[in-house]
Amino acid sequence: MLSGTAMLALAGALGCGTKPALPFGPEPIAYADTLPSVQPAETEPREVERLLEASVGGEIGRVFSLRRWVGAQHEALNANRFDDVVNSAWFEHRNGRHRMSPEEVGRGPTTAGPDTSQTLTVIGGKSAGVTPGFTVRDANGATFLFKFDPKGNPQLSSAAGVISSRLVYAAGYHTPEDYIVVFDSARLELHPEAEIETDTGERLMTEADIRAVLSGTDALPDGRFLALASKFVPGRPLGPFLFSGVREDDPNDHYYHEHRRELRGLYVISSWLNHIDMRFANSLDVFIDPPGYVRHYLIDFAATLGSGTTRSHNPREGSEYNYDFWATMGRLFTFGFFEKGWEDAEYEQFHPSIGWLQVEEFRPDKWRGNWPNAAFNNRTVRDAYWGAKLVGSFTDEQIAAAVAEGQLPGRAAEILTGILATRRDKVVEYWYAKVTPIERPAASLRTAERRPTLAVSFDDLGLEVGVWTPGETRYLWRFEDPASRTLLHGERAARAGTRQTLQLELNESPTPGRLPAEREFATLRVRAIRPGAANREAIIYLVCGGLEVGYEVVGLEH
Repeated sequence: MLSGTAMLALAGALGCGTKPALPFGPEPIAYADTLPSVQPAETEPREVERLLEASVGGEIGRVFSLRRWVGAQHEALNANRFDDVVNSAWFEHRNGRHRMSPEEVGRGPTTAGPDTSQTLTVIGGKSAGVTPGFTVRDANGATFLFKFDPKGNPQLSSAAGVISSRLVYAAGYHTPEDYIVVFDSARLELHPEAEIETDTGERLMTEADIRAVLSGTDALPDGRFLALASKFVPGRPLGPFLFSGVREDDPNDHYYHEHRRELRGLYVISSWLNHIDMRFANSLDVFIDPPGYVRHYLIDFAATLGSGTTRSHNPREGSEYNYDFWATMGRLFTFGFFEKGWEDAEYEQFHPSIGWLQVEEFRPDKWRGNWPNAAFNNRTVRDAYWGAKLVGSFTDEQIAAAVAEGQLPGRAAEILTGILATRRDKVVEYWYAKVTPIERPAASLRTAERRPTLAVSFDDLGLEVGVWTPGETRYLWRFEDPASRTLLHGERAARAGTRQTLQLELNESPTPGRLPAEREFATLRVRAIRPGAANREAIIYLVCGGLEVGYEVVGLEH
């Protein structure tokens, strides 16, 4: 035991009498962007303009950006001091923080699908665009958008939409309620004021328009039709959000979108699900009144997994932008001799209802959507690791529960579950190897021994998910406490289990003058050394609250 005099000396030595200055910006506040505000104006999609801006302007900006050439990276603006995000109008922690049951993952945000046993009133339609469909109001007054699978690929886009919607929701994003529905076309009743959107504008809808939409898909053997029914979300739609800038008429939109971690980390989730169409057109801002704020949705997941919406995906999709500057220049200046790997790739559909997507060839860092995305292009390793944790949180059982909602025929569900599990493992293995993936650190100070001992515990996610074993893992660590002028370092092999603890013996009388006194927080830098991992260290920030309190963990950076 330490004597009373020694305890007082140790309190001074540990620098517990001052409040440290921490190396963090202002801490984000949960749901701060849901404060009551005036409804913003509805924005026009301006799809052609946005696509040109994303494909040409985005690529040119990316090629000539200073960050690309000097490696300067701007970390996300809304990350908190534990390298995470708080709940907001953009994102709410779900499976990544509190493990959902497979049943909860399968259910997703759904409440009640359309009542197909009674009249379905068609109140609008769309014959233009990639996926023709119509808007339906059921007997309960609920409104749904019905979209259909392409001929020859039953359930291709409908199953992909439902499955990906469930997984993205469980990851933490806001998504609509999407359902697989089977209905009798005889129950469709055209509203006299229904209008249809065509390539030449809007006009009154006719029964022939309904037949034209249904003729673009395959009927079931019993003559009924299968569709994806997407329920209209609550609130007043304001149009899509952009993946850069802010919504200037929304006072709650505090952070530039390209610097939001939820949108940067969405790259990893999109790569896992092969969401090649993650762009502004598949987003939606909705004004929730009361209390009066803008909620941000991700919508339309028909072009995910192996589905290209109207056909199966091909090897280019997921490998190269629709307009890729370097690939285009390479082909131009080599008169077409320059090729990327996908051009000679042989592929065939896994199943007509699944389509095709990479499995063994999948590279999580090389994945590309069809269009450049400003948030994706600004991502850092820390953002990608954050997204990988969300992907890694899904168990095989949870994935299977989401896939089951797609109602795929035969062994297709089993095949797709295996594909998603394999791609998940590749995502986790790649991005976890880029950092030291430790989480949930805690500290305790023991003073009963001859020398005070600081024990710092943490969960090693690399061990938790089985990417590495304890036998092939060791930790290099370095502890600095400027307030007590303590500098320690060491190495320790990992022990069995996910939870690891480092024991640091502190000096009672540290040598003064070894570290700059103005840095008053303590840091424990930990680097996991393991085969195949080029990881960088994690930094645990601590402060001392006195001998009775000991050290407290106040931050974590990967």
